[in-house]
Amino acid sequence: MPTNTLITRVLVALGGCAVAFFIILGVMAVLPRAVQDSLPPGVLGGAVVVLGVVAARRFTRRAR
Repeated sequence: MPTNTLITRVLVALGGCAVAFFIILGVMAVLPRAVQDSLPPGVLGGAVVVLGVVAARRFTRRAR
């Protein structure tokens, strides 16, 4: 049974996005209030997508 199926890749990608989301929320929580207010709303979403894609690519690479 292949371990690198489409559903496995999707679940890993979703897991990567979830981890990225919580990392970004943690970083945002420790920033001063003035910095939080100055960031546009799309920064959080963009950062989560980028970190999620990076994490998903890292975990879905095949062994060489």
